[in-house]
Amino acid sequence: MNKTLLLIICDFLLLNLLALTRWDATEPREASRPSPAEVVIAADRAASAELVASMKSALEDERAARDRVSTQWKAEVTERDARLKTLEEQQRQTSTNFNQIQASTLELGEKLARTAEKAAQAQQRLADAQQKLTDSEHARGVVADTLRAAEAEKRRLLDSLAGEKTILQQQQEALAAVEKAKREAETKISDLNAAVKVAEAEKNLLKDNVTDLKQQVNRVQVEKDRLATQAATLASGVTQLAARSEELKQELKQEIHDSIPINANLIFNDFLTNRVQVAVGGIGAALIGSGQRQKDSSTVLVTDGTRTNVLLHLNDTPLTLGIPGFGMDRFGARVVGRGGEMTAGPVELLAVDPRAVVVGVDGASVAKSGVRVYPLAKNPLKFTEAVLVSRGGKYYGEVEFRVDARTPNYVRMKTKILSRLFGEFSPTAGDLVLAKSGEVLGVMANGEYCVVLHDLKAAAGGVFDSSLTRAAMGKRLEEFKAAVERLPGPLQ
Repeated sequence: MNKTLLLIICDFLLLNLLALTRWDATEPREASRPSPAEVVIAADRAASAELVASMKSALEDERAARDRVSTQWKAEVTERDARLKTLEEQQRQTSTNFNQIQASTLELGEKLARTAEKAAQAQQRLADAQQKLTDSEHARGVVADTLRAAEAEKRRLLDSLAGEKTILQQQQEALAAVEKAKREAETKISDLNAAVKVAEAEKNLLKDNVTDLKQQVNRVQVEKDRLATQAATLASGVTQLAARSEELKQELKQEIHDSIPINANLIFNDFLTNRVQVAVGGIGAALIGSGQRQKDSSTVLVTDGTRTNVLLHLNDTPLTLGIPGFGMDRFGARVVGRGGEMTAGPVELLAVDPRAVVVGVDGASVAKSGVRVYPLAKNPLKFTEAVLVSRGGKYYGEVEFRVDARTPNYVRMKTKILSRLFGEFSPTAGDLVLAKSGEVLGVMANGEYCVVLHDLKAAAGGVFDSSLTRAAMGKRLEEFKAAVERLPGPLQ
């Protein structure tokens, strides 16, 4: 594409972009950025007044923009006409120069013809002298003089011919330069013709754009009327928006709170403050006869919105899944918080994974203890990292996890040694997993996968209390062992 044509097209596109762009005034940068809560409160107080003012300002801006666009397009049409006249003047000047070059070429041709004629006359004189030398053999003295004169004339003519040849060569070079200038002039004329055509096309396009602009002005007027109607409707809704402002403010505060990850140190400190001591045991088989078997651990209270439980792993109890299964007599749990012992219910194996265990506690004793009850994570996949607390709270650290499509209701934890915050340890079965929102994500089913808890529903046959006999409990443990073995290999 010709560079001149490309430049004209780029100018035209840039002018269209500038004409169609709406330049809104930017607000000055505040000296200090307020907190999200202050922004919400300020927005609520100014909502009703700013709504009506913004609609009026939008109408005034639309009218001013329409006037600016109309004035700008008129100036563009005038400027394009002036450029077209300049191009036509350049074309006429180029035509004049080309005619002068043609006249110079004809004059050089005439000089070349006259030089050739002189060379022919000199050759004829040389032939006449030679003829006279042949006819005057009898007069040697005269012939000798004539011969010397002829030789002198011959040398003079040869010198003259050499000079004429040099002049002829120079004239030929001048003619070649004229031809080159002629070709360049023709190229320039062709470019000017193309530029004139482009200018004509731009002129027609500008005329079409002016027509479109008039139509846009009419549409803007219609839109103005529609906006006025909407402004009246929005004004009527200001009262309703004010009535809902407090509700929206609370929802926004909650959303901001849920979107900000909590520092792992705060999460672990909260765990230490609100953990409870749990002892699970019963009478089981020993090498000789029977004996008391018990395991103690530290954990937290969790709720799914309907009831409150203590969250454990099967490894935190003296029970084991195996074939054959070994049950226990007088099996139960004891829960102690800051305010004293709580009323504990039966031990329950959850339906999502029998290795996740809960112990029900009485609501009144929970309120009396003063410890926090952790809710289950509403959006467990909101953050890509979680805080993993080892059993009893000896170590903790941040761990990244990923969703595995092959294992729904589980997330895969990185097994890399953790050392970002405190201590170094690998995830192991029974570790508590807390979301960065401060909620309970789940518990490690094994050293790699965490079971995500959406509810605390007990599995069928998973409720163990003191009324259950050792044989019945052993049979159920065998059934749960078989259920775990049916899970995909990485989850076992």
